Amino acid sequence: MKRFKLIYLTLVLTSIVGFLPHLALSDTDLLSEDKLILAVIADDLDVAENLLGHKHNVDVRDKNQRTPLSLAAEGGKEDLARLLVRFNARVNAQDNLGNTPIYYAASGNHASVILILIREKANPDNQNRQGLTPLMIAASKGHVYALQTLLEAQADPTITDFTGRSALDWAVRNSRDPAARILKTAEGLQ
Repeated sequence: MKRFKLIYLTLVLTSIVGFLPHLALSDTDLLSEDKLILAVIADDLDVAENLLGHKHNVDVRDKNQRTPLSLAAEGGKEDLARLLVRFNARVNAQDNLGNTPIYYAASGNHASVILILIREKANPDNQNRQGLTPLMIAASKGHVYALQTLLEAQADPTITDFTGRSALDWAVRNSRDPAARILKTAEGLQ
């Protein structure tokens, strides 16, 4: 009976936040996810604002230790990112891989979210557990807008990961010629 009530409550909650079935969360995942995390996944600003207005933990973690701000950054959800930082979300919170919200924004080429995070003092040079920085992930994927935004925010193109590769090395390795040109200019190599 208790499991039935939990499933019923979860279904009610997900219908309220506009949960989309294609997100492929299992019943177990659904039952374990926090309301704010579900609201961010569903891109439901109203529910997120309501929860935060009622003192919900803005830095709650999912099973991978990602915060709602990391999820918003990954999805390029500017309004949710603004809301979360307004409620003092930790902009440099690391997940279980050492990634921060700005890393996820760079990975998705979400320059506008990067700017929101930079204004809140996000560290553009944070290295994850592999030594990768947001600049390196943007370079490796050829995300020119994210790359330029990070460089304007004074991200250091000379930092190397734990294998000795710089952002330029990542761009060259993945044949991201526009990104490589931008990084060569930033490093004064052209």
